[in-house]
Amino acid sequence: MSFTVAIVGRPNVGKSTLFNRLVGKRLAIVDDTPGVTRDRRRGEAHIGDLAFTVIDTAGYDDAKGENLAARMRSQTEQAVAEADAVVLTIDARAGLMPLDSSFAGWLRKSGRPVILVANKSEGRGGEAGRMEASRLGLGDAIAVSAEHGEGLGDLYDALAPLAAAKGEAVQEDGAIHEGEIEEDDEPKALQLAIVGRPNVGKSTLINQLIGEERMLTGPEAGITRDAIAVDVQWQGQRFRMHDTAGLRKRARIDEKLEKLSVADALNAVRFAEVVIVLMDAEKPFEEQ
Repeated sequence: MSFTVAIVGRPNVGKSTLFNRLVGKRLAIVDDTPGVTRDRRRGEAHIGDLAFTVIDTAGYDDAKGENLAARMRSQTEQAVAEADAVVLTIDARAGLMPLDSSFAGWLRKSGRPVILVANKSEGRGGEAGRMEASRLGLGDAIAVSAEHGEGLGDLYDALAPLAAAKGEAVQEDGAIHEGEIEEDDEPKALQLAIVGRPNVGKSTLINQLIGEERMLTGPEAGITRDAIAVDVQWQGQRFRMHDTAGLRKRARIDEKLEKLSVADALNAVRFAEVVIVLMDAEKPFEEQ
């Protein structure tokens, strides 16, 4: 059974950059705009000989109710519930913020081991913020620069004992659990990309197919930004379904973030074996 780590923290502290560094490729969209990540994304990570599953999450917010920020927070809470350990990430250069303290208080009640990481610690600019993080009561922060790949050795030292303890618990159990079958023993997954204009129900369709609220949905257009892959098995056949950002006419796309989202969607189409084009039956057929 895979050891799973959730990367959490307030918006714009570099969670997706750290996720990309750990998986060794640019899977998650990274931008200076706060709140880029909305859905949780899983990837296979490696630090040296340590292999584990890592979950990138939306920036934590104290929002409550049914608005978009509250639904993003729910996605983060689900990621923590799935994880064996949590990496709480702060921005060492910005220093400790009230939301960092709020997040730390919630994580202490989660029952999950928490590793405190001070990102953006390259040079001496983040030293004061890293030291200040001790006020969170989660021990000393590990100085990391996800952008430059610094500090991963210390992160390895913190994660390795937790992964080893998880492995020993699985061996003592002796049972076969879901997800323990080797990839080579399973049929190849058929790659599906679901595309369409914004707000036609792509994420809702995936949630219906897998029977859970895996993807973030709502009345707002353009909720999905990253192309998120979800694995599902039906009648012995494995499928990997890629939820994608809504596509609009190229002439209407002028924001950098939307360009990145569209590029991610087109990349999912490029590698798909089957593409599902989803339309809204209540809207007229248009040129797009």
